[in-house]
Amino acid sequence: MKRKIVESEGRALNGKGFPILEPGIGTRIKAAAERIGTRASAASAASVSEDMLYRYIREQSAPSFAAMVGLARAAKVRLDWLATGEGEPHGAGSESSDTEAPGSADLDLLERVSRSAFEELQRRNIQLEPAALARLVRVLYRHFASRQEMPDHATVSNIIDLAAYR
Repeated sequence: MKRKIVESEGRALNGKGFPILEPGIGTRIKAAAERIGTRASAASAASVSEDMLYRYIREQSAPSFAAMVGLARAAKVRLDWLATGEGEPHGAGSESSDTEAPGSADLDLLERVSRSAFEELQRRNIQLEPAALARLVRVLYRHFASRQEMPDHATVSNIIDLAAYR
């Protein structure tokens, strides 16, 4: 069973969270939690306590990247929408014509890409704003999905360099 990480432990582990820069992030987190079902289920998906989830909703604490990925995955919403509020939660009406249809995303690949990106950014001590982080994950996801490959360190590192996320 996956152990829940309290926020203080999460910060000690990775030292990074999403800065609450985008007004309304709490409303989007609440909407994602409601899609998941109970607050307990949403907190579990985010690997945080219910109290910490409530603090995210009230915008009193910044959610970690891992918590955002867990919520987005469990709620089946786009990570960039959850982080920034840009676009539609499920890809409908998105500005990009190559956005996947709802339900067609490979969530296992998305999780692996997100984890690889986060680890590489952490290794390099790079901190991105939520919108830039969401764009990076989207670029990486599309790259690996189009080639039907799993992320590898060298490719993730090269894409981060090419995209000037350094």
